[in-house]
Amino acid sequence: MNDRTAGIEADTRPPAPPWEPLADSGRGYLSVYYSDPLARYPVREVTRPGDNKSDPNVETLTYGLFSTCEPRMRNRIVHDGAATLFFVTSHRPRVRARAIAGYYVIGWQTQGTRGAQNHDYALAARTARFIDPIPVTDLDGELAAACAGRYRTCKPLRPDASAELRSLVDARPDRLPDYLGELDRLEHFARARTGYAYPSWGREHGFSWHDAPAYYYDATSAATDAPNSSPTGKWLCTACQLIITNTALLKRCPVCGAMATLIPHMQETEK
Repeated sequence: MNDRTAGIEADTRPPAPPWEPLADSGRGYLSVYYSDPLARYPVREVTRPGDNKSDPNVETLTYGLFSTCEPRMRNRIVHDGAATLFFVTSHRPRVRARAIAGYYVIGWQTQGTRGAQNHDYALAARTARFIDPIPVTDLDGELAAACAGRYRTCKPLRPDASAELRSLVDARPDRLPDYLGELDRLEHFARARTGYAYPSWGREHGFSWHDAPAYYYDATSAATDAPNSSPTGKWLCTACQLIITNTALLKRCPVCGAMATLIPHMQETEK
């Protein structure tokens, strides 16, 4: 998919199992993500305190494989064939205007760690493009109306709007190598300061297809559904029984490494 996947065993990535083709209905989604204010290009917020981000995972061109972000959107993409996923962010401190950073065209899907019964799917792109961001305010006509408006995390797009927006992105130079370079720089920065590239995950390094098999669904697991947020900001691992702190749900316990074992930790009421 890109240079960073070179030499990785073919059986860890699409189109091999457990990945299955995703039908393309022509529809799409706008997906809002946190970009890192320390980056020159709007990559995901690697350095977000207590909530290091792994999506958009442009290293592998996946979404939802390593993170628990937007499970409802991922579920709808799989069931509706809304294959074009546009990434929207507000980059740099104090700049609140949203901009289009790029897109995936999703080609494959598989069950995430908690399984399809819990509406957990991972997505992998067959093609992608990331650019110097296009401010939403620069869009015109019906496309501007489709991409603006009030929405918090995601918004579906009709086939005509999806096709028009993709054409605009395709007309811009591809900056994917620059995005990859920024991710690598931020991971080195975080590791120099904390000992980890992703301290809230307990990860010393970034992500690659070598990591993927551990995140595929295991039919023998007893994974249950869990919300993406905890009212206490704490999570109990049902495998090691330890409590961890992170803003969002993690697929993997950063202490024992078990998958799909975190549930919200509810503090006892003081008597």
